[in-house]
Amino acid sequence: MSALMIAGIEIHQDHDGRFSLNDFHKAAGGEARHKPSEWMRVGQAQELADEIAKAGIPALRVVRGGNSPGTYACKELVYAYAMWVSPVFSLHVIRSFDSAAANDSVIPQERRLPVAADNFDAAKRIAESFGLEGNQAIMSANSMVRSAIGIDLMEMAGVKRLVNEAQEMNFTPTELGAKFGMSAISMNKLLADCGLQHQVTYKPGKKRWEVTPDGKLFAVITDTGKKHSDGKPVQQILWKESVQGMLARLADQLRSGIPAVIAGGITR
Repeated sequence: MSALMIAGIEIHQDHDGRFSLNDFHKAAGGEARHKPSEWMRVGQAQELADEIAKAGIPALRVVRGGNSPGTYACKELVYAYAMWVSPVFSLHVIRSFDSAAANDSVIPQERRLPVAADNFDAAKRIAESFGLEGNQAIMSANSMVRSAIGIDLMEMAGVKRLVNEAQEMNFTPTELGAKFGMSAISMNKLLADCGLQHQVTYKPGKKRWEVTPDGKLFAVITDTGKKHSDGKPVQQILWKESVQGMLARLADQLRSGIPAVIAGGITR
């Protein structure tokens, strides 16, 4: 396992892989009432150690004197000690163990799925904190887990693609324009003629398209990760494929010279 650090304290191990409860005691705050020796006075602590030892696991070792004196315990006993200290500390210890295991170059086969699942839950929360939802959050989380611990959960599950929730493609004005044989500039004007967007001056000499209330039904606003010179994020408007019907009707009306009838910004 990778070196375990809790609250800035390195947790040492003995030659049998047991962990220093004295180090955990320091990480928990070092209060006298939480000394490993106090915990060992609890009857259940020794009973648990005896039960674990029945399986041939070196559960507990007390070293007196020498270069590394202290109480050393297997992971199960560490968990029990941490819970005795407090539920909050116990949760911190469990997560630290999982994190250290996830950073190992080789994760034991029996731990691959639970470690990956724990990491996926955390990664998905991170993705959602960036505003991603649904499939985007899932794919982002899967990518983070794959980068962090080398496990592709979608591949393990045999999932090659995710079904789009809205069952719609999203297009840039350039892509939409290509479908109608017009440029991106002409398509943006057509979208404006439909009442779906309008141009605003956001600073002297600078204009941009903004979605109207009616346009929100068909628009998807994305953050590109780039920034304007003033530090504000650069956003891009994508349009759902369902907008094509409205655009086609208006385009036909404009070509035939028939005035477009727009009610509330939506072509009827």
